[in-house]
Amino acid sequence: MEHIWNLTDTNDFVIALTEHLNEKTQYGEDMSVLSDAERIFYITQTLEMEVNNGGFSQFFYNSSGDFSNELVGAFTAIGANKTAAICQKAIDAFGRDIPVDRDARQEMLDELESDELDEVLEKCDDAFFAYEDDLNELNYNFVMKNKEQFS
Repeated sequence: MEHIWNLTDTNDFVIALTEHLNEKTQYGEDMSVLSDAERIFYITQTLEMEVNNGGFSQFFYNSSGDFSNELVGAFTAIGANKTAAICQKAIDAFGRDIPVDRDARQEMLDELESDELDEVLEKCDDAFFAYEDDLNELNYNFVMKNKEQFS
């Protein structure tokens, strides 16, 4: 972990810390090992990676969707209010609570599959890709403010 703190490039720092937390949690299998601040960082990074790879629909369908109900709070905590609003729109598109359990969530997604839902999620993807919040900078600043919670 010490080598991560020595990185001067924000992007390199965020990537290295993400890799560290992935290993620490066994790629999300054991989230109990994270502090509150580490969990917030992990959730924001997970959402960004999933959306960039396959959109919000991929995020919700995969195990990463276990954190659906924590998205808005996590992005708000780092100061990414525009991204938090996009996440809220994606969540609201379901019209009901999103299950934390992956199997239940996938079943719900299969039931709700519609052109209307797809259209809303695609608009959320497009809004996310505009990167109105500088997520690297916001995550970096959040980590620096909460450095004592990262190990």
